[in-house]
Amino acid sequence: MSGRSLFARRTRGQALVETLVVAIALVPLAVLVVLLGKYQSIRSATVAASRSLAFDCAARPADCADPARVDWLVQGLRQRHFDRQALWRDRAGRPLLERLSDVGAAVAPQRFDAGLGTALGRAASVDLTGIGGAGGLYNGSGFTFGNGAPGASAARLLDTLAGPARFGLAIEGGLSEARVQLAVAPSHAANVGFARLDPLALTMRSRTVVLTDAWNASGPDNGAASVLARSGAGSRLDSVRETRLAVGYQLTRWSIGLMGAIGLEPYAGDFRPQQGNPDAVPADRLGQP
Repeated sequence: MSGRSLFARRTRGQALVETLVVAIALVPLAVLVVLLGKYQSIRSATVAASRSLAFDCAARPADCADPARVDWLVQGLRQRHFDRQALWRDRAGRPLLERLSDVGAAVAPQRFDAGLGTALGRAASVDLTGIGGAGGLYNGSGFTFGNGAPGASAARLLDTLAGPARFGLAIEGGLSEARVQLAVAPSHAANVGFARLDPLALTMRSRTVVLTDAWNASGPDNGAASVLARSGAGSRLDSVRETRLAVGYQLTRWSIGLMGAIGLEPYAGDFRPQQGNPDAVPADRLGQP
């Protein structure tokens, strides 16, 4: 056998050994990539579950305020997003999500500034030193009321006089935070690294915050949250001013009634002060068919 043939045979044998060594080294990496893909799938489901729960609260805010209804929503959440996931198994066929009870979820209301900080900051830039009002006094750094805490009392006063509180609404309310937590393979907590390529026990969390009650009314005229009730609450003044206005306009109302009685004003009987329907659209505002 020539030296050239022997060299070629040895070279082929070396390439085969190198290929085998690289292949053996890549096998754990391939298994790890598959496992990481399964973890990524679980992570995506956790994010989707938190969004689903948050938007459930946006559609039905009253349900998320009731603990019993929240439990019902969480049960449905587990069934929709985490039950019967054939992909979520390790190399031995054991489920990565061992029990549906390993999925936890909660809903909590959140408060936000809603522009009050900006409004108070602009008010603080105006020179109102020495001006007092509503039991308060501007001291140069902010409004103080009663207990002397600057800012907070001014915010409440602003909300009550010209904000959503006049209509039975909360200027700082409405945000809801949905949290979902998932324990992956909790029985594998004693694993050391990926020596056996077994799953690691991990906890995945996701959090979504949405505006769940965008000051929606329950209807035109039913209940305390209706358009009629809220607009009525916002349109009323205090009893003293309401009485003064009623007395001041009484002569005008008598005059309208008199003109209706003698025929000068045929629609005098349709005049209903403070009894308008805020949900009704005037006929002249409706489009022609």
